[in-house]
Amino acid sequence: MPSIPEREFNESLTDLLESIALEEVSLAHYVNAEAEKIQAVVKLMEKENFCLNKIIEFQESVTRAMRIPIKKELLLQFKLEDILDFKREHHKKKSPEEDFNLK
Repeated sequence: MPSIPEREFNESLTDLLESIALEEVSLAHYVNAEAEKIQAVVKLMEKENFCLNKIIEFQESVTRAMRIPIKKELLLQFKLEDILDFKREHHKKKSPEEDFNLK
């Protein structure tokens, strides 16, 4: 099992925020790839005749593919809100004992 390094509070928050940023970048690449695929199909459609069923099938595949980043975006939003809430709560507390309700 890998060891977990000791981190200060602010370092931990920074790590969490960086993880959100990295996921956002990967989602942007995913969405961009889908956009490029759509552009390629549109160019093909300009040159060739496509039957309506093929167009609908393609649109459904795009819809299914775009559900993935939409779901991930929702989860990332929840993660960000949780981090911000945790930070606010942490700064409200006056002493470490309050973290464990020892007072």
